[in-house]
Amino acid sequence: MPEKNIRLRILSHLVAAGAGGALAFVLMDTETAPAPARDQQVVQQPKPVVEVPKIPVIPALPPPLDRAALIAAAADAADAVASGTPLPQANSRLVGRSFILRMPFGCRGEMKEDAQKENWAGWNFNQKSRALRLAARATDLAKVEWIRKVAGEMAFDAVEGFWLRRPWTRGEQCGTGELAPSDAVLDTAGQRLAIARFYSPESPRTLRRGDRPYSSTVKLEEGEVPSSQGYQLQLEGKLSGFPDGQPVHCSQDSPSIAPRCVIAVEFERVAFVAPGNDEPIVKWQ
Repeated sequence: MPEKNIRLRILSHLVAAGAGGALAFVLMDTETAPAPARDQQVVQQPKPVVEVPKIPVIPALPPPLDRAALIAAAADAADAVASGTPLPQANSRLVGRSFILRMPFGCRGEMKEDAQKENWAGWNFNQKSRALRLAARATDLAKVEWIRKVAGEMAFDAVEGFWLRRPWTRGEQCGTGELAPSDAVLDTAGQRLAIARFYSPESPRTLRRGDRPYSSTVKLEEGEVPSSQGYQLQLEGKLSGFPDGQPVHCSQDSPSIAPRCVIAVEFERVAFVAPGNDEPIVKWQ
């Protein structure tokens, strides 16, 4: 019996000793485990790249050429012809440009009934019916000798256009004082600058005016009177140019006489307007 107790004590001591060693090993392993470095950088995931679509930049279109610009181009071409130098390259860059040209008419008042066939444009007003009639007629330039000469190799069977009265001024309204008769009648010989469309043999004949004037009758409101400043024929379109790429050709018969010039264009819209008012009275497109 004593021997059995001694054995139990020895076994309990061994178990206790083993448990203590295991606990010490665990504590030692925990204490000696290396701690993560404080300066260790955290790996970040790359952020998604958002692609913003690029909006194309559309260049602004140049403004339409006005009366002043058209007259300036014609003056440069006339100067080149008079001096015997090549036509200006600056003019060639005008081909394809749009234009808006206003031509005054009816500055001296109503057009007389017996002068309608002689005047290129005019107006009449009926007090009783309050009907205002406006009319303008294109000039047939196909048979004008110098026009055929400056056309060169361009093939055409019709040329219709208008003379720019008083080409020495940039003003688009009636001048001061009474206009000369040449500003009203369909004069060809005395005019120096024309704007016209050259119709090729293949072009539709429906585009041509021929003998048909631009004419319209509108009714004025009670108390409304015709414009005291006359009216304007507004021409809109693009410069088309000749086969050499120039929009203006000129001809000079004598060094002592100013050259005569024609601007080649395509008419896209014709309208009647009152001075100072952008809203057309009537238009053709």
